[in-house]
Amino acid sequence: MANNYQQVRSHIRTLEAEAERLRRRELRGVLSDIRWKIKEYGITSEQLFGPDLSDFVRYRDPETGHTWNGVGRPPNWIKGKDRGLFRVD
Repeated sequence: MANNYQQVRSHIRTLEAEAERLRRRELRGVLSDIRWKIKEYGITSEQLFGPDLSDFVRYRDPETGHTWNGVGRPPNWIKGKDRGLFRVD
């Protein structure tokens, strides 16, 4: 067992390298299984990941054409303003 800080850190690096080696070795089988299940069950990307909100535009800046979907922190061009003025129908 490790006796001091440096030995513990060295042991951690060794374990992390071993974990990454095992992850890489197992990854091909995991991906193959996932691909098979997606094909077998006819799973769509929307079912798997949900709707792509980046394509869903709720607000547009008429001056620049920049858009925002209303998710996350508002961009500077709409921050503190009446969002109804920028709403896309």
